[in-house]
Amino acid sequence: MTTPTHIMAGLVIGKLTGNYPLSIAVAVGVDADHFFSYAKNGTLTSVKKFIKTSLAKDDPYGDQKNILHNVFVFVLISGVIFLINHQIGFIFSLAYLSNLVLDALDNSDYFPFYPSRRVNIRGPIEYASWKEFLIVCFLVVTFLLI
Repeated sequence: MTTPTHIMAGLVIGKLTGNYPLSIAVAVGVDADHFFSYAKNGTLTSVKKFIKTSLAKDDPYGDQKNILHNVFVFVLISGVIFLINHQIGFIFSLAYLSNLVLDALDNSDYFPFYPSRRVNIRGPIEYASWKEFLIVCFLVVTFLLI
């Protein structure tokens, strides 16, 4: 999913939990692992290449959703934070999970056990499509109603 969708999910979680900064930061921040791929593949050396790659539906390198999108890493990081502080751990886990679920819904490659490629989840929603726009609209309405 695109960044605006993750931001809206973070806003909804922030409104439910009362912690907007953490919710938004984590909901969007999980995608920081894209930058590992960009650095490894030279995408950060050219603004044009960065924009083209970051806005493309397909991942030309097959590793943009890597270590932070691994469900075991999610459980490990969320568990450690939850043990340190239950309230922050709960918010962190919800926001992190929102990113993983939304990414599993779009039809770009998602390997939940990265680096293993045995399981590839491709959801029914095309990346940056009108269906994703409907999800953003649903999240906006949800945000306004709660």
